[in-house]
Amino acid sequence: MIVYLCRQDVSYDLIEAKVSWRERLKNRWQEGIRHRVTPLGAMMVALLLASGILAISTVQNVFFLLFSLLMASILISSFVNRLMLAGLEIRLRVPEHAMAREPIACQLEIENKKRWIASFALEIVVPVARRFSVPCVEGGLKISVPLNVEWTRRGGQDPMVVELSTRFPFGFSVRRIRLAMRVHGALYPSVRQQAGFDEVLSQILIRQAELASGADAEYSYLREYSAGDDWRRIAWGKSAQSINWIVREHKPTDEDRLRIELDAFSADFERSVNLAAFLVWELHFQSKPIIFVAGDWERPVAEARDAYAVLEFLATVKPKAWLKAPGDNKSVLL
Repeated sequence: MIVYLCRQDVSYDLIEAKVSWRERLKNRWQEGIRHRVTPLGAMMVALLLASGILAISTVQNVFFLLFSLLMASILISSFVNRLMLAGLEIRLRVPEHAMAREPIACQLEIENKKRWIASFALEIVVPVARRFSVPCVEGGLKISVPLNVEWTRRGGQDPMVVELSTRFPFGFSVRRIRLAMRVHGALYPSVRQQAGFDEVLSQILIRQAELASGADAEYSYLREYSAGDDWRRIAWGKSAQSINWIVREHKPTDEDRLRIELDAFSADFERSVNLAAFLVWELHFQSKPIIFVAGDWERPVAEARDAYAVLEFLATVKPKAWLKAPGDNKSVLL
């Protein structure tokens, strides 16, 4: 999954063309002040005013020269300060299989679209209350910063707002912009164990073991004994003819597979989704053949890609409610 850039400044500019100056001022205030003068910048402004007053009152060239030098320094600082943040793009690269409620190791990429001009002294503030300092991003290149992000819910996520700021070159002011990054793709539900999940899993494993060791089970082929096999499946006749123990192996069919069905009408639907994700993950990890069913959607789980396909389905599944009209046998999906 890749997170692409969406600048809030652009959306504000589009809105401002259709609203009054009061609404524009309100939007700017809600967005926050983008330019903040530092103590060093305030001192430079005070020196500028003092030199201007002295130049007018004394009419001496040295004060006019000092006034021009201070004014040029402030203007150059403001221009370069703005130039450092221009042409920057940010992407958040999320792993392919990302789960909610789990720390996700992401990569925050900063790309400088300016071909010949580098961006210096960047500070990045992300919603997880972390601040990064990037000394330099060369023109036409990009750098990556490791970032751990944890989302609390499955499915699609709200845009992540990232703040970029810089005080380069002289530190007279701090200019900042806010970038909203859309998270494309959905996060899998958490497979973390919750209260009561282990009891359900143990009951399923006990029931499955009883079915697998039943007397009516048909065995499809024979193989050599391996550690952990049930002694009741030993083929004594074949073992007597061989130097190794031989056991009967049962190849499960769709009828023998454990079926896990998601109740779309559950009162606590999110807990049911988390339980289904936990069971599918744990049973697949223990190499138990299962079939996951949710309404008309069905998927046998035999490999890792099948388990991830089920988690991907659970990432976006929603609860359903059915309304049956009086005297009508047809169901209407709400």
